[in-house]
Amino acid sequence: MAPYTQKNPPEKKKKKKEQRRAAIMARNFFVWFALAAILCSLTAISAKVSESKEFVLTLDHSNFTRFVTQHNFVVVKFYAPWCRHSQNLAPEYEKAASVLSNHHPPIILAKFDADDEANKYLAKQYRIRGYPTVKIFRNGGQLIQEYRDSRRADYIVEYLKEQISPASVEIKSAKDASGIIPQNKITIVSSL
Repeated sequence: MAPYTQKNPPEKKKKKKEQRRAAIMARNFFVWFALAAILCSLTAISAKVSESKEFVLTLDHSNFTRFVTQHNFVVVKFYAPWCRHSQNLAPEYEKAASVLSNHHPPIILAKFDADDEANKYLAKQYRIRGYPTVKIFRNGGQLIQEYRDSRRADYIVEYLKEQISPASVEIKSAKDASGIIPQNKITIVSSL
């Protein structure tokens, strides 16, 4: 019997089919890889956008005094960038500022790099001896109080809300009383 002499013997057809299949698989892999890369980059971009919104204001020697005197209630974190305690407080302080950003009356949280050479004289003026030190400035900086409570965001928020709330409230009706009394831990009612 004569040998097989067709132009494309079955082995060559099989080999070409495998090459086409490999090329399609490679192209599909590339497409999926490109889509995954795009998806990852979009996720990273959206994460950066959401992280970029800062609620803590940055103060320095050039704007500190003016800013504090213009506001009735400002909380300032005096920090040093190299200090581990300052680094640990930073995300909690930012969370607290985020929660308090819509509070009425406004509760402004700011930070002040007390280790910066240009800022050191102000840090000395406010007796900053350790980092971080958090101070509450009231009435345009006339009253200054140090915050020494927990460094967790929820505690910071609760404490500052209590601090800015009025010490006493006039209750004119039972409806007013029902809205106020459950919110406070200690309630004293007086009839004058």
